[in-house]
Amino acid sequence: MRGQRGVALIAVLAFLAAMSLIAAGVVGAARSVATGASREVVRAQAQAAVESGIDHGIAALVNAQGFAPALVSEPETIEVGGFRVVVSARPERAKVDLNYADGNLLAILFRAGGADAQVAARLADAVEDWRDGDALVRLNGAERRQYEEAGRSYGPANRFFTNADELRLVLGVTGPLYDCVRPQVTVLAQRGGIDLDSASPALRRASGADPMLPKAELTLGVGEAYEITARLDDDVRGLKRGERVVVRLTGNPLDPYWVLSAERVRPMDDAAARACPKAG
Repeated sequence: MRGQRGVALIAVLAFLAAMSLIAAGVVGAARSVATGASREVVRAQAQAAVESGIDHGIAALVNAQGFAPALVSEPETIEVGGFRVVVSARPERAKVDLNYADGNLLAILFRAGGADAQVAARLADAVEDWRDGDALVRLNGAERRQYEEAGRSYGPANRFFTNADELRLVLGVTGPLYDCVRPQVTVLAQRGGIDLDSASPALRRASGADPMLPKAELTLGVGEAYEITARLDDDVRGLKRGERVVVRLTGNPLDPYWVLSAERVRPMDDAAARACPKAG
């Protein structure tokens, strides 16, 4: 009888131990789920804060009276839901429009990306050959035969660029060069020149302008496009978010702006930071 009671006691103790392990596992899993859910909530709040920053920038442009708001000249920091969001804006004409820029401006763009004068001139001709409607090769350009000789399965589009990412397909444009100049090109400005006052320091240096000169006060033009960027860097919570939107101002109070494009900031800007030559 004593032996039977001992066996029973051992069985009960084993059962209790097993139940304790199961309970601990359930509690641990519940805590893990709760922690994961909490992190997702914080991430969603951070994303919402960034989107609020974009809305703030658009509202500043729409409500401006003739002159560009301050965030066009200097980034503005706002607080949204406990997050600090840095909002900035610049006219799209501060970038090089791939469809309207002449060869000289295109060469400036590529020099700003680190190309020497000879390579920059060759790339400028290649861009012009890409977008023109004929098969005539410019002095340093490239038409279908040059693409075939380089082992490409395609030739120039012989039409306007449909988006700025298409630049990577132009013969001679390397990956690092593309990464460097991508934030400085557009197809939305729809004008040949650039606004050097709002252009990047690299473009200003390549054009011969002093990159440290103060920016002139800008006026807002109906029909012009503006880029709004919102960034969130929260090192405490390990959160980094960024969005960039381009809008066109219509001047219509009932429909004051159109969203032309939207993209994440980090991939493009991080790639440019790695690829661009460091300013001397």
